[in-house]
Amino acid sequence: MKIIKLFLLMALCTLACITCQSNDDEGSNEYLTLTMNETCGIPNNNNAMTVSFVGVSDNRCPQSSCYLCYGSEAHISLSVTNSKNAKIEFNLSIIGCVDELDNDTGYDLDTLGYRFRLIELSPYPDLDPINKNDYTAKIKITKL
Repeated sequence: MKIIKLFLLMALCTLACITCQSNDDEGSNEYLTLTMNETCGIPNNNNAMTVSFVGVSDNRCPQSSCYLCYGSEAHISLSVTNSKNAKIEFNLSIIGCVDELDNDTGYDLDTLGYRFRLIELSPYPDLDPINKNDYTAKIKITKL
């Protein structure tokens, strides 16, 4: 029985590492997808860091009534710790009635030698409330 529990624990740890993997699509850019309350380690040339998705405030207007809405925005809170144990918490935002930002728009935050940008926050709100644990954020991380 203990062996089965140990095997299940190892499988869950492996799955957690796989789900938060980043991919490098554009040279020094990292795209990281995190679910709410997830932490992921990112190895970056002797400057490994961990990124945690710790909060969300979603005030985006429903897509069906966006043309009537003013002040549509969503914010996520991240906690980032680098290899020197420098820890910083900050917010990233999506402003307007969009569910995904392109590469030319968006709001960047530069800290700890990296630029962070919230690319996508899903699910997009509708009339039904969203459980905070259901949110997934796609974040672009670029070394400065």
